[in-house]
Amino acid sequence: MNSNNFSFRKVKKDPADISAVVGIYNSNKDFLIHHLGKEKVTSSFISHELQEMEEHGFSSNLIIEAGSPIGVIDYMLQDDGYVYLSMLMLASSVQKSGKGKAIYKCFEEKMIASGAKTIRIDVVDDHEPNVIPFWEKQGFSSKRRDVLTWGDKTSSVAVMEKKMSHISEAKIREFM
Repeated sequence: MNSNNFSFRKVKKDPADISAVVGIYNSNKDFLIHHLGKEKVTSSFISHELQEMEEHGFSSNLIIEAGSPIGVIDYMLQDDGYVYLSMLMLASSVQKSGKGKAIYKCFEEKMIASGAKTIRIDVVDDHEPNVIPFWEKQGFSSKRRDVLTWGDKTSSVAVMEKKMSHISEAKIREFM
């Protein structure tokens, strides 16, 4: 799967984008139960989340394939090259197809081009199955344990990081 098949577009605060994000979230019932303690979200919940993310410096984006939104990616790229990937969520209908890996690769390439040195993600892992194996396959390693509260739900998380310097150096060697 080619990472060039995907693009990221900032979520607009209009009804169409809000509805797309709600649909993507609500297609992931298990995620919502384990992360928020609820089975579905509403447009007002998503509007509030987008506002909160923006106020904290995050960029909330739709993942687009063939003109249609298939996922959501929220992240913050700091001036020092540290990236906090808050969420990468795909609609349940496109999961387990290799798209998650390709989308992450596309994201990572964009972050490296923007000066990223480290990408961090906090992975809720207090349930099975969880996505720790997916992130390990992408080159992330667990650095420490923490607790994350989202809405009314508090969860145990693995704070995972991936250094970008070795990737950049490898790409440079490729062209030499």
